[in-house]
Parts: sequence; C-alpha cells; structure tokens
Amino acid sequence: MINFQENETLRMEAFSDGVFAIDITLLTFQLKAPSLKDATSSYNLAIALLHQWPNYIAYFISFTTIFIIWLNHHRMYNVIRRSDVRFMFYNGLLLLLVSIVPFTTSLLADYLNTPAHQLSSALYLFLFSGISFTLFCMWNYATKDFHLLKRPAAHVRVQSVRTSLLISTVVYFVATGLSFLVPFLSVLVGLGMVVYLSRLKYHRDRVV
Repeated sequence: MINFQENETLRMEAFSDGVFAIDITLLTFQLKAPSLKDATSSYNLAIALLHQWPNYIAYFISFTTIFIIWLNHHRMYNVIRRSDVRFMFYNGLLLLLVSIVPFTTSLLADYLNTPAHQLSSALYLFLFSGISFTLFCMWNYATKDFHLLKRPAAHVRVQSVRTSLLISTVVYFVATGLSFLVPFLSVLVGLGMVVYLSRLKYHRDRVV
C-alpha cells in the first residue's frame, strides 16, 4: 500500500526554496571586480569591466532560468496536495541538477569567448535539458490518475503543462548538439526558454 504523506509537501517546498536561494546566491560569485593592475584608471576599469561581458551574460541567463524553474516548481506545488517516496526522489533529483547550475555557469562564463565555447555551452544546455525532463517526470507522476493533485483536479492544466515541459526538454537537448555547430546558441536558447517556461499555467483559474 502506498504511503501518502499529506504534511510533506510544505516541508519539501520549503527545503527546495532554500536550495534555490543558495544556488542563486552562488551565481553572484561569477561577478568579480577586475584586479587592481588592470584598472589603474577609470578608463581602464571600464575596459576591464567590458571584457567581462561573458560573466554578465552567463549570470543573467542562469539567474533568470533558475528563477523560472523555481516559479514552475512553486506553481506545480500549488496544485499538488500530497507526496509519496517516489515523488520526493524526483524532487531530490531536481535539486541535485539545479545545484550544478553554478558550475556550468562558471564554465560558460570562462569559455564563452574561447575556442572551447562549444563544449561549455553544450554542457550548459544539457543540464537544463535534464532539469526540464525531471520537471516533466515530476508532473507526469503527480498527475497520473490525479493521485497527488488537489481537488477539483479537472481545473488543472495537466496535458498542456506536460506537453510544454516535454517541448522544453527536447529543445534544450537538440540545442545541446547544435551548440557544436552554431556559436552562442546557448545564449539564444537560454533567453528563449526563459520566456517560454515563464508563460506556463498549471491551473485554469490561477497563475501562481
């Protein structure tokens, strides 16, 4: 017999919020002040700051993407009433992957303007593909026979969310391969998917 835990959803969401907050905080370590030897004047400081443009791009995309992942996680939990062990493991896998984002962000920032850009962007996109797929698995499991959803479950946009998460997974995965052929594809895909995932609605009447 499956053991559903009614009070675990609040604890899981609170714990997950903490992980998301820590990951976003770690991203700020990508933003470093230029060294004193490179900024002997205001002009040199401005030039040194401009040379760090890959850090700004990587930070912005990663910050907005983690925020949108958190937003979808929050919206998902707004329509989920209870959890079980399998769902908790899915949630743990999501947090595991999200916690790697600062590392891939560092790779992208350091190698975005180098010949190794292809691999760094491929790893970056592949991680987001895994995160999207994990969200898809969470949603697919929670909505199977509506067994983890709040009632009335008929108001939940089960199929549209499922399709959208699957599309995001495929787009990220295809872009992973194409990043070896198209420079800076990770930037365009990252920005595009932030907009796409931000528009997901999990309930017919409520946005969040």
